[in-house]
Amino acid sequence: MYDYRTNSGKIYPLEIGIKFIESKEIIHDYSLITNLCRTECKNFNFAGGCPPRAPKFEDIQSEYKYSVLMYAKLYSSYKSVKVKQSNRYYIHYRSQDIILHNCLTKQGYTVMRNFTSNEAIFLNNGYCMGCGSKRCAFKSGENICKQPKRRTFSLEATGINVAETLKSTFGIELQWYNKENYQHVEYMIKVVGFFCKSSEQQAQVIQLINNLFRG
Repeated sequence: MYDYRTNSGKIYPLEIGIKFIESKEIIHDYSLITNLCRTECKNFNFAGGCPPRAPKFEDIQSEYKYSVLMYAKLYSSYKSVKVKQSNRYYIHYRSQDIILHNCLTKQGYTVMRNFTSNEAIFLNNGYCMGCGSKRCAFKSGENICKQPKRRTFSLEATGINVAETLKSTFGIELQWYNKENYQHVEYMIKVVGFFCKSSEQQAQVIQLINNLFRG
């Protein structure tokens, strides 16, 4: 377990899992997954880190043959009393989503400082937040990223089937929030990936991650 401290000082225990595999083992279907993005997410063709601006995983896979997948799991029992008492399912979902997203994004940026953009690629969870508090330039109608070094694409945006990959790699199933089950979701999981050109770089990623979570 890893104790993640938020900016407000609250601590949440997260279960962290790491696996190193070959990229060819990752389950992906660009048409299927990005069509789900198209129909279910308002950021499709709107935000800078979303499809169709994101690269296709089959192209990433051909060059970056070594992968490190990492998940973080937060149990719903750690929700605040206020969240637990809410009757809005989005509040329940977002309370866990933001903690997991912030933790994994922070660790992802830290790991990637040790590599050039040609050596390794980091695929995040959720839409890109590289601009921080500023509005994404693409959402403002521009056609250029203002923060290319902080720009991230999610696993899903490249066509990776996260649910099936998580199941085949870790033996864990995702749980999904909806308006009927929000009081009964046991946990939330977010997944990120690092993709490398060599097994040596893959080993370096694993060592960096282990150092972060030990610290």
